[in-house]
Amino acid sequence: MIIKVTKIISKLTIILIIFLSSKSYTEVIYDKKNIIISKLDLKYYKQLHYQKFEIEINESKALKNLVVIKKVIKSLKKTNPDFINQIDNNIFKGSGNENIESETIMDIIRYFNIRNEFIYDYYYNFFKISDLEYVFKSLGKLELPVSLNECLTIFKLVNFKDNSEFLKSYYENISSQDRNHEIYIDDQKYNVCIDSRSNKLIEKEIFKFIDIKIDKKFEKFVYENQK
Repeated sequence: MIIKVTKIISKLTIILIIFLSSKSYTEVIYDKKNIIISKLDLKYYKQLHYQKFEIEINESKALKNLVVIKKVIKSLKKTNPDFINQIDNNIFKGSGNENIESETIMDIIRYFNIRNEFIYDYYYNFFKISDLEYVFKSLGKLELPVSLNECLTIFKLVNFKDNSEFLKSYYENISSQDRNHEIYIDDQKYNVCIDSRSNKLIEKEIFKFIDIKIDKKFEKFVYENQK
């Protein structure tokens, strides 16, 4: 089984938030060093932040984050335009929309996708079986159905949270792209049946773990690209 990374994090659905134009939304709330942010820009950021992280953010922190985003993207456009072009191409491919009129929305999505690049790097090059073990153990339980006939019918539910054989199988199948999970329980071979819902829950926990792992490295990158 291969974890489809692009579906989980890189393919951030681009919601073009439509607001009635009004003075309150077009009012400029930040204007320093050629960075201008309006109330509407802030609204965009709060909406997209919630969409990606499923966490509400207050206006003060949202403004601080948006200033950082603008600085980083502005710097990268000057120092590494090819990288920005690559990120833009990925965004357009993922969304099917090449006409994002709001530069603020585009900058936010660029920033999120740059962070995703750090996540990809860890996932493909540094993700270890001990990492997966930590993820599994952090779950309350990992109850999955098993079958004797390749998941045509379910035999019973098994909690695989502390099952080392399943841990190894799942980890190996990430790179092999094999969706087959066979486990022996009391000398009987079973197929582990992972439906899309269960798979998404496991994937979500894996990428939450990786997101924390890359945080310091990404913060260093952000700091270096605000100069």
